[in-house]
Amino acid sequence: MRATDAKTLEDLEMLYGDRDCFASLQDWFGEAENYWNTLKRLLIIADYTKNHSLNSKKITASSNMVIELFQQTKNHAGGWNSEESQISELSTKDYVKATDESWDNLNEWTVSQEKLRQKILNLIELLYSSDYQL
Repeated sequence: MRATDAKTLEDLEMLYGDRDCFASLQDWFGEAENYWNTLKRLLIIADYTKNHSLNSKKITASSNMVIELFQQTKNHAGGWNSEESQISELSTKDYVKATDESWDNLNEWTVSQEKLRQKILNLIELLYSSDYQL
């Protein structure tokens, strides 16, 4: 593994190893682009690694799952986002006005976010265990 890739994976593992690595719902809308840019670094390493590894199918499947879970998490967060403007702070009134569908979105967002975090850590582990040497 290239030294720069190993350092990036180490940084990402430390970041996503923290259960609080993602922002709260009220901050998710502003941070989604930053999360995606961070994940793109991981996906670039995955693409490079799969071209030099016997585990290319596993890496591809895991990378695709990370992308899918990111989009899913972003969509669930969007269930709390008004179409007119983004919510910068959720107040008690926002929660009182919430519908059952909104609460379901919140629950699904929480679950999806944890699945995403776990899948990222699994992909990092897979990349570390890759069988190629430069």
